[in-house]
Amino acid sequence: MHEASGVELTRRTADEEPAWVSYFTVFDSTPGPTLGRSRYCRRMDLRPQLSRIWDWLLHFGAYPEETLEQRAKRRLFLAVMWIATVLTIPSLLGALGSGFHWVAGIRAFTVVLFIPLLVALQWKPRRFSLWVQLILGMILLTSIPLAALLGGPVASAIDPIFGVAIVVLILILFGVRVAVWWFVAFVATVAIALAVPNLVDPLYVVETPEAEIALNIVLLGFVMLLAMIYFVRQRDRFQQESDDLLHNILPDEIATRLKSDDALIADDYESASVLFADMVGFTPMSATMTPPQLIKLLNDVFATFDGFVQDLGLEKIRTVGDEYMVAAGVPQARPDHAHAIAELALRIRDHTETTRFDGHDIKFRIGINSGPLVAGVVGTHKFSYDLWGDVVNVASRMESEGIPGSIQVTEMTYELIRDRFVCEHRGVISVKGKGDMNTYLLVSRR
Repeated sequence: MHEASGVELTRRTADEEPAWVSYFTVFDSTPGPTLGRSRYCRRMDLRPQLSRIWDWLLHFGAYPEETLEQRAKRRLFLAVMWIATVLTIPSLLGALGSGFHWVAGIRAFTVVLFIPLLVALQWKPRRFSLWVQLILGMILLTSIPLAALLGGPVASAIDPIFGVAIVVLILILFGVRVAVWWFVAFVATVAIALAVPNLVDPLYVVETPEAEIALNIVLLGFVMLLAMIYFVRQRDRFQQESDDLLHNILPDEIATRLKSDDALIADDYESASVLFADMVGFTPMSATMTPPQLIKLLNDVFATFDGFVQDLGLEKIRTVGDEYMVAAGVPQARPDHAHAIAELALRIRDHTETTRFDGHDIKFRIGINSGPLVAGVVGTHKFSYDLWGDVVNVASRMESEGIPGSIQVTEMTYELIRDRFVCEHRGVISVKGKGDMNTYLLVSRR
């Protein structure tokens, strides 16, 4: 590499040709200090500048309250209009060169028409529908005088065919009902264009413009391709949003099964662990808070818990009020499910002990149990992934009969985690529906 006149020069080989859309290239045949007579190029990346220009061209008619969908439709319309305007200019110049001044005047009208449209969009952007349909209606009607001047639709290089593109654009922008009326208008325009040569003599006599007909068919195909690309991208976007929403509600594996199979989803697990965490003193605390404050506090707390769950590869089952339920070993079995759920419990306890939430000190009662259970999806409307079995019920009792700020586990869970976690024997407690049970308090990691 060497420098000349303060401009950095990079060596260019045959395999490193810069893309024409990305660079202006200035070749310098001056030999480098050690490389002999080599080719050099000065490169300037124009993509950011071109992107800014294109964004500016598509910014007309934007306003603060515009929705993402409205913005996408407005930008699509402006993109089509800019491209159509540029493509109309060669036809305009060709008509002038052939002496077809009235034809050139109509072409110029469709080009100049774009200027008041931009002004109108800037002036009253919320009347987008009115301005667009007004302009497209004028453009659709130009096929009639063109047919009269040249002797019919074929002599005008089947210009009325662009009405199909207008109908498709209307369909994208305003929906089926409006597009149907525009299709009726398109059919009427074609019928009038066919009838005009029988009513008036053409001003210009031309041979069948086969090349222009072919070009117009190609241009129509291009417009239709853009429309199909828009539809496909919209379909993919909505499908992705739907998939994301489904995966936020259900475990990934279950969501995939639900999309591919309508069969009942119900799975047995020989061994899994369930955690319940309940906020201590939630009811009196919530009575002193406004609804936004309460929701913000719960969101701050549970969003942190969600992060712990994701880090540990666990499955959040649900939140009900101030209660948080998590499982390990479902929907994918894992041998360390008890260790993973114990780690989550310690993180929840330690975090709430050292953190104040909107000025409030919060404690949780946490209960854990391990063993066999059933998991599946219930319902056809607002369905959910849930767990059933004695293990779930006992885990809930471990929480409700627990000590604020402590983690109570059953003897089954204790046997699974004792090698890696320190537990204290709490003793025998009476559990509703189960009688006396031997329980332990999870204290720390070993």
